[in-house]
Amino acid sequence: MASDSKTTEDGEQEGSAESPPTSLMGRMVQFREWTAGSALRKALVGGAFLLLIVATLATWLYLASLAVSPNLPTLADALQAYDQQEYEVARLLIAQLTEHGNMEMDELGGPLFVLGVVKAAQAENQWSAQHRQSQYLIAAKYLREAHDLGFPLGREEEGNYLLGRSLIESGENAAGLASLEEALSLSSTGSTRLHLMLAKAYRLTDPAQVEAAIQHVETALADPKSQGADRRSALLDRIAMLSEQRRFSEARQALNELSPSDSASPAAELATGSLDLAEAKDKLRSVAPDSEASQLLRDQIASAARRLASISSSDVSSEEAMYLVGEAHALLGDTVAAVRQFERVRKQFPSSPLGIAASIAEGDLYRAKKRNYQLALAAYRRALTALEEPKAYRNRFLPLSQLKKNIVAAHAAFLGADEFELAATLVEHLSPTFSRSRQLELRAATLSEWGRALLVDARRGNGNVETIHRLARFRFREAGAAFEELASRQFATPFYPRAVWNSAENYFRGQNYTNAIRQFNEYLKNEPVKQNALALLRLGQSHLARDEPALGIEALEECIELHPYDAAIYQARLDCAKAYRNQGDIHHAEQLLLANLNGSGQAPNSPEWRDSLFELGYLLHNAGRHDEAIGRLDEAIQRYEEADQVWLAMYLIGESHRHEAEKPLAELETAKTVNDREKGTEKAQHHLAEALRYYEKVWRAITSADETNPLDRAMLRNCYMLRGSVLFDLGRVEGSPDRFKEAIDAYSNVSTLYQSEPFVLETFVQIANCQRRLHEPMKARMNIDRALQLLDQMPPDADFLAATNFNRSEWKSLLTQMRDW
Repeated sequence: MASDSKTTEDGEQEGSAESPPTSLMGRMVQFREWTAGSALRKALVGGAFLLLIVATLATWLYLASLAVSPNLPTLADALQAYDQQEYEVARLLIAQLTEHGNMEMDELGGPLFVLGVVKAAQAENQWSAQHRQSQYLIAAKYLREAHDLGFPLGREEEGNYLLGRSLIESGENAAGLASLEEALSLSSTGSTRLHLMLAKAYRLTDPAQVEAAIQHVETALADPKSQGADRRSALLDRIAMLSEQRRFSEARQALNELSPSDSASPAAELATGSLDLAEAKDKLRSVAPDSEASQLLRDQIASAARRLASISSSDVSSEEAMYLVGEAHALLGDTVAAVRQFERVRKQFPSSPLGIAASIAEGDLYRAKKRNYQLALAAYRRALTALEEPKAYRNRFLPLSQLKKNIVAAHAAFLGADEFELAATLVEHLSPTFSRSRQLELRAATLSEWGRALLVDARRGNGNVETIHRLARFRFREAGAAFEELASRQFATPFYPRAVWNSAENYFRGQNYTNAIRQFNEYLKNEPVKQNALALLRLGQSHLARDEPALGIEALEECIELHPYDAAIYQARLDCAKAYRNQGDIHHAEQLLLANLNGSGQAPNSPEWRDSLFELGYLLHNAGRHDEAIGRLDEAIQRYEEADQVWLAMYLIGESHRHEAEKPLAELETAKTVNDREKGTEKAQHHLAEALRYYEKVWRAITSADETNPLDRAMLRNCYMLRGSVLFDLGRVEGSPDRFKEAIDAYSNVSTLYQSEPFVLETFVQIANCQRRLHEPMKARMNIDRALQLLDQMPPDADFLAATNFNRSEWKSLLTQMRDW
């Protein structure tokens, strides 16, 4: 017989390797041969076929009798079939009853109840968690309608229990808990299964109401009917919950209540190891790291890990034990072993709740211990991808609320480490675990923080400043769009104005002034009080940035008039003054600046006071009130030596002194007395010397700076030119040839540094003038010739009028005439 069996097996292997799959007829032949091999097999197969035939005939005869009967089936018939666990019969009876019966709406509660309880019973037997959840969802819909229409008499407690259970299993915990509580109110004591389901519901609330869950479990255990596997499961749940509440001594007493056979089960081993681990973890927080007590607790953790690692079971106990071993390694500080263990769990159980928790733990370890943010992100992405149905997620080791907190903490850690790209990638994977609104909120926050960080980089000079500023503006505009979408989702909530504000602010920072204006107007329309002054300020600034001075001034003046005690009015006055200055309204501009400087609302150390003082100096200079401008600008420089405006202020002081020298220089030409000439000379020399001093201060400051902007470079070029001009005038006043030579040197620097710029032609003209003053006409003519050569070499599209007073042909004519002088 052994050889026959071996031959058969070999034949099967050869067939499986070389022949196509056996046909249905072939399988039937094989089954008949197998049956014929034993009398016992023949009897068993024959009996099974006979029972199947009898059951099928009985069912169809019963249904046929109902079909031909003049009386339709009743609800009682369906309920009886359900009680006898004949679920398909119950469903068919209800289908026949509702199809042929003439039922009123208030009579449909009973049929819907039967359909719901049948679907709940079928859901319990589903092997797939996803299918089970969908079946419970259908059951909940039936039972909800049955509840509203009225459960059958005497079935109210059962209906509410099954409705509550179906809601909880389909992810609607709060509604399920309410139904279970209603079921309990309909009973004097409540059944064991009801209390156990209530315990489960309270553990699933967010946050978990563990104490309430413990009370219901204890009530269920007090029921004498609670026996066998149900009692063991309830005891183990109570142990786990007592451990979660740090009631460790009570949990150990509960362990002793297990029967000897239950105590040896993998589930009991898991409970013991989990309890040891939780107790040691709790105590470890309160002892010194290097103390003897700490070492004892670490030994307890290692022992618990060994106990958990020894559990070999095919049920969930093994999966939970593997996860807890990883936790034990993490507590012992063995990050490598912990990561390896969590990796084993998530690879073996990739889509299970514990597999998802293992991925989260893996990511937390990479992030917190190893600072490897790339691997941390990969772990979090695996977890979020696996978490397809958040409502179906059940995990006492890492509840959904805690999982979300870990993800948000990881996002914050990425932002704190300036890993903005990783943070943005993490946010893209948050759905469906997080709501779309929460995802938008985190995305917008990420982009906004990214923009701020880029501005910091630009201030520190980390890279090309203009490129960094451009990227920062782009991030702010993205943040503005994300906040705007968030606002559209929060339109009917109290959070709408805040989302609109954030959108407007980020559009403003991103220099998308059109959208900023739209959003600031929307904010002012929906928020009657908070930040209205600042919103008007930003609205005015946005209009000014769009070259809409009338609208900008209107918004800024509204801010000043309607909110006189708000801090935003100081910046509003400053910006409004600039707008008036650009419009040529010096009077209104000066009044606004003086209101900032002379008012009692702010101190000189405030940015607005500082900027107002500088702006007043600029205003007075532009108005031709140079002596007043010198006083204000000098005060500003003395007060704020490190301010960004200092170089411009020094330059304008030099310019004001140069302009102040123009009048005495002109008077020298008409002075009739020696006294008038001496006074004019002294005054001109003073202002020219001061102008020269300030130009040189600006020149030295800019040339020694590590970085400069276009305004700085323009001032530097002007300082070269104006130094030459001032030295030329000093030469005229003093009659000193040395001053003309110094002027030539100053102009020569310009002609060397800016050979391709049209304004360099003017330097050659000024050098020629100096050389004529020095009675060197040949050198003067040579410089004019150099100017003509440079003019011919300049590109055809050179913009002469942008930097000089003449176009190309006019320069050609002028230089040609000067050559002949």
